[in-house]
Amino acid sequence: MNIYNLNDISGLGCNSAVTVGMFDGVHVGHRQMVSHLADKARQQGLKPVVLTFRNHPRSVLRPTEAMPLLTTFDERMELLERCGAECVVAMQFDERTAHLSACQFASRILVDRLGMKLLLLGYDNKFGSRQGDDFNFLPELGLTLGFTIHHDQPVKVEGIEVSSTKIRKALLDGNLQLANLMLGEPYSLTGTVVKGRHVGTALGFPTANVELTETSKLLPPDGVYAMSVEMDGKPFAAMGNLGGQPTFGLSQRTLEVNIIDFDRPLYGETIHVSFLKRLRDVMCFDSEEELKSQLNRDRQETLLALNH
Repeated sequence: MNIYNLNDISGLGCNSAVTVGMFDGVHVGHRQMVSHLADKARQQGLKPVVLTFRNHPRSVLRPTEAMPLLTTFDERMELLERCGAECVVAMQFDERTAHLSACQFASRILVDRLGMKLLLLGYDNKFGSRQGDDFNFLPELGLTLGFTIHHDQPVKVEGIEVSSTKIRKALLDGNLQLANLMLGEPYSLTGTVVKGRHVGTALGFPTANVELTETSKLLPPDGVYAMSVEMDGKPFAAMGNLGGQPTFGLSQRTLEVNIIDFDRPLYGETIHVSFLKRLRDVMCFDSEEELKSQLNRDRQETLLALNH
């Protein structure tokens, strides 16, 4: 996959089929769009181009209302490549972009810069300044500038039309199963292993203390999760505690991951953690023995979750 900055697209060529969006999460609906874009581009001899933003438009339009994202920029690029995107153009959403109407954006960016001949829109996809709202005039502009507009159909999961907003809500509601179905794969994050208090080691469940440095990344609710951890290109079963450790009087939110049947030191290494199933709430136990018994049950449930 080729990735270009909008200001450096000399190698892009011309005559493209374009789809525009944030593509946060690169969920099953996004994957369908990438596939359909490739098909339409191939049929018309065009170059399929995904135009996305490095930052979420909301960070400019409503900067005081922070919105956690499903994917970082690097994660989006990796997922877009995996679902078959051939060419991605990334642009910074800024005040100047925010003031462009839909027709201005299409003319100045999509046609003049990307050579667009075909525009593929998602079922709920709109762009352009609300103040200069002329989105409905895009078909007329297409006749003038020589591009056609196509609309993709929504993808439904359990009768629900998939969107990044609905996935965020499912995650925040603790409905990990629905979120993962909409994403098309388990929700995941990447972090660096740092030294902890060795509480898990003392209990016979050594954990990797994963530093959560990406503040824009959405985290599921506190709880104990069945997980998969990728190490050296190989997946390992794991269980993790996201939140505090009330049994030991610790309230700071951390992610402690016990990787099953894995004992190599990981300090300083970056690991990729996938959330498979929410097992239970974070709980305060009366004794360490009671906690160990629960952890053994959690481990068995984790292994069952991975086998299914």
